[in-house]
Amino acid sequence: MAIKFVFFQIYCILSLYLVTIIGKRILDRGRSFDYVRRLARFIHPIYAFGWVGFLVSSILVIPTHPQPLSLLPRFILPRQISFSIYLSLFILSTIVGFPGIWGLASRKVGPLRLMTKRFIKSGIRHYLRNPMSLGGYLFLIGYAIAFSSFYLLFTSLIGIIPAHILYLKIYEEKELELKFGEEYLKYKKEVPFLLPRLKRRKP
Repeated sequence: MAIKFVFFQIYCILSLYLVTIIGKRILDRGRSFDYVRRLARFIHPIYAFGWVGFLVSSILVIPTHPQPLSLLPRFILPRQISFSIYLSLFILSTIVGFPGIWGLASRKVGPLRLMTKRFIKSGIRHYLRNPMSLGGYLFLIGYAIAFSSFYLLFTSLIGIIPAHILYLKIYEEKELELKFGEEYLKYKKEVPFLLPRLKRRKP
């Protein structure tokens, strides 16, 4: 069970790298937007499977197998400390991530509606471009700490999070630039990628 879980998560991580590399190579050829739109029907489901597969499998397996790889070191925090850190990160991930999800759902746009006709830049996206991703990262880190799982902390920080950021930076942002042109380039310049600025830049 534990080994199958590890191999599945490795597959999820590699799938993000794979679609990033393939997608970037195709976008760099300067194809038409219609071609890129067709490409999205292939790229986005694989990306979603990798990211969601890693997240869901972690939620299901880590509580019973917090250390599926015995070769990794262990860390055990006092229960009160680990729960307090987890609760803080969970609340923060909800504050950041839920408005991002709601902003897309309420306007009927998002990853499942491939290459949508508009992008959302209001609400929390006025302060950072990828609130759902940040919320997911915070949740994974907090979940790892809650169960004292060095495995999940390691694979999150070294594996899935860098792979996901690379996908967003190299493929998805290029896709949005092709779709929305100067409008998105201006938004990208004004709004930070992942962490909100402590002080808003003056126009």
